[in-house]
Amino acid sequence: MRTENKTKALRLEFFKGLYNASEKAASELYSSLGRYMSQYKGSPELDGSEEDAITVRNITYEIVESQISSEIPQPKTDAASYSERRGRNAEAIERLCRSIRDRLPFDELNDMDERYTYIYGGSVWYVDWDNSITHAGEVGGVRVHCLSPMDFIPQPGIYSVEDMEYLFMRFTTTRAELGRRYGLSDEELSLAECEYEYDTDMPGGDTVTMLVCFYKDEDGEIGRYVFSGDAVLEDMPRYYMRKATVCSVCGSVTDCGCRGRRSVLTEVKYEKLEEEMILRSGVKIPSVSPKLDGERISLGSTEIPYYTPKLFPIVIRKNTSRERSLFGQSDCEYIRPEQQAINKIESRILKKLLRAGITPVVPEDARVTLNNSVFGQVIKMKPGESVAQYGKVDTTPDVSQDIAEAERLYDHAKRVIGISDAYQGIDSYSGESGVARQLRISQASGRLESKKKMKHTAYADIDRLIFHFYLAFADEPRHLSYKDAYGRIHYEEFNRYDFIEYDLGRGEYYYDDDYLFSVDLDGGSEYQRESLWERNLENLKSGTLGDPASPRTLLRYWQCQERAHYPHARENVEYFMEELEAGGDRYE
Repeated sequence: MRTENKTKALRLEFFKGLYNASEKAASELYSSLGRYMSQYKGSPELDGSEEDAITVRNITYEIVESQISSEIPQPKTDAASYSERRGRNAEAIERLCRSIRDRLPFDELNDMDERYTYIYGGSVWYVDWDNSITHAGEVGGVRVHCLSPMDFIPQPGIYSVEDMEYLFMRFTTTRAELGRRYGLSDEELSLAECEYEYDTDMPGGDTVTMLVCFYKDEDGEIGRYVFSGDAVLEDMPRYYMRKATVCSVCGSVTDCGCRGRRSVLTEVKYEKLEEEMILRSGVKIPSVSPKLDGERISLGSTEIPYYTPKLFPIVIRKNTSRERSLFGQSDCEYIRPEQQAINKIESRILKKLLRAGITPVVPEDARVTLNNSVFGQVIKMKPGESVAQYGKVDTTPDVSQDIAEAERLYDHAKRVIGISDAYQGIDSYSGESGVARQLRISQASGRLESKKKMKHTAYADIDRLIFHFYLAFADEPRHLSYKDAYGRIHYEEFNRYDFIEYDLGRGEYYYDDDYLFSVDLDGGSEYQRESLWERNLENLKSGTLGDPASPRTLLRYWQCQERAHYPHARENVEYFMEELEAGGDRYE
């Protein structure tokens, strides 16, 4: 997409035009998404009717919430072509992504992601690098956001993020925050698009809408354009290219005799090595390397190119795949007919019961006074009629058929999604064995397997983006810690220079980013823990781990339980380690 060689005003009009066209094209999608969220919240709206239901039995909320999983998939990385060095690098990537899982609020992000996915049919993950993050001498780190599809505006007619030329994200913030983040004056802030004006004299307190556009230029490089109304907040072509303030006179990137009087922001493609570099694998990168210039080979300072990410920082998690759609299938859409029918039936039941009641029958000349506010109506008898005429008329209707139909529709909705009573935790007595019940639960869960696969795919794509950002911008080694199979803590580091390779044919250095990303299927799934605990105990009893009476075997057993997050397993590991050391059978 060609965006350069335009004035500031023309660029603003260009991106505003793209945004308005994209939002208009997605208006039907947003209408559907809004309808799904209203359904989830228990809207009484009835399709094709001007009247609302008088009561709502929210089966949509119940079915969606029964699928929410707290499982956070753990990373798994493999080298596309294996070597000992690439194997170590793959392990370093895994540990880096695991440490980010621990540092960032992935529990909260997962909670939002689960609901967005089932309600809307998908969720939007936004991963970006933030140089303002500092920790123990390390500068920069990734930030991960989970966005509602309502705040994501894709390029019209394109159903894959990788194939898009541009995309927009919508954020809500305050004028004061825009001023702090982008250093804007009050006059510039007054041009921002105001979403809500507070009735206060506090300057900059109004809520504004900020739009972030990522786009590909004619060379395929990623650019970023940020604006709010008529206020341009950021215009960064080639957003991921390294940039430095360089003196236009002497070309120095540091303080020089020119004192920066003519300094300009320039793209920097290479970094020059001042001295020899020794990698963790033992490979040495010399400070002077041969260069291929046509057919001539000359020596010069070693230049290592900076890595530049080529992907949009966006990952779409789909619920289940859908033809010609950026997002997946919404559960709300497919159970909406049942939800609507149940609302009508429940409203009918309520109307019947409200009209029902017990009507007293009394003689016309009876001295008994009845309060119509309680009984509703009184039937009076003629004078001289028998006292035996006292009685009642029961007008309570039969709603059993209505209730049975509502339950039938509810079961139908659950079958559409693939959910059973056992999956929801609803226990019903039956004469079947425990093994048969477990098999039935497994079969029901198998119908939801594709949703789980889509979640794993999204997390693998998130890990790929994280790796690319650290490969591009993590100048300092990142210190990591992990536990081995014996519970011992080890310290390692992620160093982007460990991924440098040399191309003999072109005589150039490059970064090896050819790694395969997936998730560890045994990596701490909450619902698998109890089965893992039982399996570890069976292995102990069967002698798979060794002599069950040996302290060393018991230590191994409790180490397995610790890895499966068994409560208080660590205390038992420490106890048997001390026992082995005290008994002379020292644990190594």
